[in-house]
Amino acid sequence: MKINEVAIIKVGQNVSRISDEGLKEHIFYTFDDLNFDLTHIDDEYLKQNRNSQSNYLTHTGDIVVSFVGTKATVVTEDNQGKLLNQNFAKIIIDESLIDPYYFCYILNESNQIRKQKLVLMQGTNLPKMTPSILKDLNVNLPNLQKQSLIGRAYFNLCKRQYLLKQQSELEEQFFLKFIQKTDVKND
Repeated sequence: MKINEVAIIKVGQNVSRISDEGLKEHIFYTFDDLNFDLTHIDDEYLKQNRNSQSNYLTHTGDIVVSFVGTKATVVTEDNQGKLLNQNFAKIIIDESLIDPYYFCYILNESNQIRKQKLVLMQGTNLPKMTPSILKDLNVNLPNLQKQSLIGRAYFNLCKRQYLLKQQSELEEQFFLKFIQKTDVKND
């Protein structure tokens, strides 16, 4: 089944069409926000998933896809109310057919989608997803219960990887400070 059979893709607003006042009053959703949302999900967000109908503003539980990074996530409370530019799209899914966290997993990590993206984006200098490529991707969907388990496991893995990276950076800082203090005392 093609993605356009289970989802509606709403591309973000073209920045050049926003007035200067509009640019000042809105905070834009960025790729850093997407990465934050991908690594800061918790059970509260897993239960809050709803499709907002606002085209350009993010809401908790919305699925957002970056065309440049070809990554998808579910928006957390920290990033709701931000404006999506044309490098992002909001995905409105039929939740009776596909779990939102599973949807993010298949777009980000699934081999079935990865192979299709390689073929469809072949020949471009900068691999960039387009709405038409996204709509034409074929997905094989397991039952909703299995989708939910896979989606939850994927987001928990993303969160775990983030925490391990953070722990490693803190350990490095600690040991470098310790080494520097020891070095100074030896003078």
